[in-house]
Amino acid sequence: MTNSLIPFNKPFIAGKELYYIAQAVTYGNIAGDGHFTQECTRFLEKEFGIHKTLLTPSCTAALEMAVMLCDLQPGDEVILPSYTFVSTASSIVRVGAVPVFVDIRPDTLNLN
Repeated sequence: MTNSLIPFNKPFIAGKELYYIAQAVTYGNIAGDGHFTQECTRFLEKEFGIHKTLLTPSCTAALEMAVMLCDLQPGDEVILPSYTFVSTASSIVRVGAVPVFVDIRPDTLNLN
């Protein structure tokens, strides 16, 4: 019997992924604003008529940028779920704001 589920830790290869990885390594930039990031940016701008697209290398980088754009100041409080990734809070602490962790009420799913 064949298991058709994608394993949690094993990369799923469906096509030319390894070829593109080899290309990225050959181009000499496998992180940040490399060849494929620039291609993706051009595609999104053209396909959707977007004036300027900015891709981030990670959700952590996106959260840090969002916090800066929110103009949070030292001492500002930001409510966060108590069960979250470290980068959710560290992006807030990075600008001097204060994360406030909260739980939810199981009967309403609202803040507790």
